[in-house]
Amino acid sequence: MATYHFKCKDIGMNCGFEASAKSQDDLLPKIADHAKSAHNIQQIDDALKQKVTSAIKKRLF
Repeated sequence: MATYHFKCKDIGMNCGFEASAKSQDDLLPKIADHAKSAHNIQQIDDALKQKVTSAIKKRLF
């Protein structure tokens, strides 16, 4: 089984936020919610989305 993992610091933020989910589709809303609440990023543009998706790691168990 695989999980997808994201660390905010992996995209250059000074932030300890980490999130995991069973799919990228489940993980992206968690990241977007965090971006809004912690970083006041109201809209994720294409450049930021590319940066975020590049930083998502797939882990196999």
